[in-house]
Amino acid sequence: MEMHQVRYFLAVARLLNFTRAADECNVTQQWLTRAIKQLEAEMGGDLFRRERPAAQLTELGIRMHPLLQQCYDAASGARMLAASFKGGEVGALRIALSHSVDMSILIPYLDEIKRQFNRLEFRFMRGNADEIGEYLKKGEAELGIAAELGSDWDRLDTWPLFTEDFDLVINRRHPLAEREAISFDDLRAEQFLSRNYCEHSASLGAVHCASMVLRSIAATRSPRSAT
Repeated sequence: MEMHQVRYFLAVARLLNFTRAADECNVTQQWLTRAIKQLEAEMGGDLFRRERPAAQLTELGIRMHPLLQQCYDAASGARMLAASFKGGEVGALRIALSHSVDMSILIPYLDEIKRQFNRLEFRFMRGNADEIGEYLKKGEAELGIAAELGSDWDRLDTWPLFTEDFDLVINRRHPLAEREAISFDDLRAEQFLSRNYCEHSASLGAVHCASMVLRSIAATRSPRSAT
């Protein structure tokens, strides 16, 4: 089935006249009639009853009409989208985003980009730091945002976007809550809850372990302190 056959069918179905449909499609009536006969051969039956002065859709033609219309519209939309991409009118920016980066941080900047390129589409992929690096290396993303990519690759350019501090959160009734300053030694006997997808978990744990005994607990239990 060729798309020009579908276009000719839709023209005849709308105008109910082979001559007028041929004029609209800018082809000879003989060429249009031959194309529709080829389409009918593929469909396994007549799509029109050739009656003068008008043509009428057969039962098969009636049933096929919405399907062929949908097919033609989809093909037309695909061609228009491809032309828009080629002309720079529409584009897609694929962003690989770490689980530990909150989307709300990016919203103001994405809104500004959207104002400059109102037909630009954003596509997001989530993962850990290693997965972000793989998305970039394989060409599956144009931009990656993560705390640390964890590997060197001479084709990746990196820029610092922002910095975040680590906070110690404790219950107000905890003995350490009255302290103005808390050292690692003060935390030696405490239990900690840490996100396993945080890019800094390993390095932060190493710092903790260098100065205290770190005990892991399940997320479903109530920790006495958390990082």
